[in-house]
Amino acid sequence: MNLKRLLKATGTLLVFAFFSWNAFSRTPGGNDTVSIIGTGDIMLGSNYPSVAKLPPGDGKDLFLHVKAFLRDASVTFGNLEGCFLDSGGTPKPCKSGCYFFRMPDRYVNHLLDAGFDVMNIANNHMGDFGPRGRENTVKVLQGAGLHYAGLEGVCETSRFEIDGVKYGFCGFAPNSGTVRITDLAKVKRIVAELDSDCDIVIVSFHGGAEGKVHNRVTGKTETFYGENRGNVLEFAHAAVDAGADVVFGHGPHVVRAAELYRDRFIIYSMGNFCTSGDFNISGISGYAPIVKVYTDREGKFIRGRILSALQKDKTGPVPDAGHLAAKEIKRLTELDFPQTGLTVSEEGVIERREAKDAGNANPVSVVLPPDTLPEALALRHDSLQTVGHDSIQLTQNIIAYSKRFIGYSYRRGSKGPETFDCSGFTSFIFRKFGYQLSPSCVTQVKQGTRVVREELKTGDLIFFKGRNISSNRVGHVGIVVSNDKSGNVVFIHACRRGVKMEELNKSPYYRPRYVTGLRILDENS
Repeated sequence: MNLKRLLKATGTLLVFAFFSWNAFSRTPGGNDTVSIIGTGDIMLGSNYPSVAKLPPGDGKDLFLHVKAFLRDASVTFGNLEGCFLDSGGTPKPCKSGCYFFRMPDRYVNHLLDAGFDVMNIANNHMGDFGPRGRENTVKVLQGAGLHYAGLEGVCETSRFEIDGVKYGFCGFAPNSGTVRITDLAKVKRIVAELDSDCDIVIVSFHGGAEGKVHNRVTGKTETFYGENRGNVLEFAHAAVDAGADVVFGHGPHVVRAAELYRDRFIIYSMGNFCTSGDFNISGISGYAPIVKVYTDREGKFIRGRILSALQKDKTGPVPDAGHLAAKEIKRLTELDFPQTGLTVSEEGVIERREAKDAGNANPVSVVLPPDTLPEALALRHDSLQTVGHDSIQLTQNIIAYSKRFIGYSYRRGSKGPETFDCSGFTSFIFRKFGYQLSPSCVTQVKQGTRVVREELKTGDLIFFKGRNISSNRVGHVGIVVSNDKSGNVVFIHACRRGVKMEELNKSPYYRPRYVTGLRILDENS
């Protein structure tokens, strides 16, 4: 295990002491689900024209308040807005008002410590100090074991494997020396080549006009200071059509909308993330989201989260209890992509629209403690209030709530809220409605009233044998969604493929393993 992987695995106890990260927990095992974090622009301080522009403490605390979150994914991505170079290089020509970003080589260790895996280097500031700056940046990243791409003819793609998953990465921008965002034929060719031999293809683009008045996705070619900054909508769709699975945008220095296109996740800008120095971080320019996307092994979007963070005093991003970045992304998504398959909540939950609609078929009310950041970040459901008091309404609410977790990953011994085993899932669901179930299916089966298969009702538990079909020992449990009285039972459960619904009659695995049903709910409730 190299230094970066070791740092990523160890976590930071200081940060976890203040902030719960249940809502962003890493998907263990990596069997069926991967998690990918993306952030916006990163510039860790410049030593040009003097070291006076470097951050306090030599930048070692720039990621202090967010690195536990950044480490908590299968892959963590960022846009490196500037070159690594201790001194020298040829500053770009400038008439007036130009920005020059040249980071000391040693600052690459700050990226390692924060948990980054892959960096985009296709952007305008990568060329601030000419060929030497670009060449040294590649050398420094390579020496640190970080993956990177984005320079034309130099490093147009990157392939790497983490936890048995093969990733392909490529980056695009409108600037000299980069792989051009405007060359769609080449974009498609590069992405298709990665798709041919990688499980997941991540595409990064630095494009679009800059500034607070350029926060909308127009669907047209955007120009800024006379430069063609690309048609980011056309680009992103072309990339997905060619095989991209996740598309992370940056460049406007403010957040933009998200979209679900052909079951793939796109976010058009993640704004400024960690930009020490001369960057403008006032107002919406200071929104610094961490966007976490869960996909299956083929790149299909499952769900996502936005951790809202802020840059306030140029000493690095800090989590934001007001969820300002998430609220802005939600607002812009609803404006620019009203028909997209995504919904974004004000707290940063990103869901497939059909999953949200299914989960809200019978409404429940989730109350988040107003002044408690850990609970708000984790989106805990401890304060869930059921609607209605009769048994029909209660069972409907239980099923609606259960469906919200479809697609969540399996982990043996896990009791939620981000991963589950079978009895962990049933006990988690029922606990939210005031019913305390044993965390083991072997003992859960002893807690209620036995019910024969034909009489199973919505909200009952359904039990199965384990892998050993010749044994009568209970080894698995789910929750009954419906039963047509002929024994065609639909149930929801946490299995090794994650939380999903199945029909008993159509399951060659579970049909012969059926043992019994159990009624937990009081029919007179």
